[in-house]
Amino acid sequence: MSRVPEPSPVLPGVDTDAPAAALGGPPRGGLAGLTGHNSWLAQNRALLIPYGLILLLLVAAAIRAPGFVSISNLSQQLVLASYLGVIAGGQTLVILTGGIDLSIAWNLNLSAILLTQLSEQMPVFWATVAALGCASLVGLLNGLGIAYLRIPSLVMTLGMNAVLAGVTLVYTNGSPQGDAPQFSRDVAVGKIGGVIPWALVFWAIFSAAVIFLLRRTVYGKRLYAVGNNPKAAYLSGVPVRWVLVLTYILCGLCAGLGGVMLTGYSQQSYLGMGDLYVLPAIAAVVVGGTSILGGSGGYTGTIAGAITVVLLQNVLQIVGIQPAGQQILYGLIILLMLFVYGRNARVRE
Repeated sequence: MSRVPEPSPVLPGVDTDAPAAALGGPPRGGLAGLTGHNSWLAQNRALLIPYGLILLLLVAAAIRAPGFVSISNLSQQLVLASYLGVIAGGQTLVILTGGIDLSIAWNLNLSAILLTQLSEQMPVFWATVAALGCASLVGLLNGLGIAYLRIPSLVMTLGMNAVLAGVTLVYTNGSPQGDAPQFSRDVAVGKIGGVIPWALVFWAIFSAAVIFLLRRTVYGKRLYAVGNNPKAAYLSGVPVRWVLVLTYILCGLCAGLGGVMLTGYSQQSYLGMGDLYVLPAIAAVVVGGTSILGGSGGYTGTIAGAITVVLLQNVLQIVGIQPAGQQILYGLIILLMLFVYGRNARVRE
């Protein structure tokens, strides 16, 4: 009888799908080693593409309006990107699971309105806690509906967005009251020593926390596992439902934080203030290399994606493109990035 060959042993922590060079073997010869699918360029394109777009946009802006590329203006662009970056942080987590959250528009809006109106009735600290708690509660409801009732994320969050719009209109009677508290203005537009914007400091801390969450925690590993294959993750002992619930809670919290920052930037809350951030947030995530199918990507790319989207908005305004044209372009960008990165790209934090 012929002997059946034994399977080769798999070493713990070693990716058997990795290229030979990554496992210590000889690199691929010739140009294939530089330009192949598993080459360094292919593996890092999710970061190279958005940062390359940033450079391209800066060059285009410098040609069209030389005064655009100045220290003060670029600093302002980064501040604007920080608002979008915080909102897109939660969307990144959700998209990594293969879902999407369309309720961030009115979740953000309701949080901002609660902050301005409650801060006139109670201490600002408790008004902020109430605003962020409400945003997290919305995320909890989304997560429970998606994880336990098996409602598709698109349907669940779109329906929740409509509910929040109605609740907000009833609560405000169609006319939000109150001004932004001083602390939210300081976070949004204040500067440390008149030089370093507080918004950038907050974004840096926020970014470090999200990246650490994805790279170094059990939750982060489970999040990628659920995004890659929820059935396999469940059979491996991953509490898939609770991972989904926690992810949507964090996304709601990020929407609330974005609402606090935007309230400070505009110095007040108003109806519809979150509508302009739904597509840009998704575009920032996709441009940053996170697969909209889930399981691959990370917040490092989203940072570049947020900067790219904000620069693109301003460059389009310089060129004279109307807001409607910008919305069309966001949709085209998402479709283009889906084509560029492909279905099987696996770019990990």
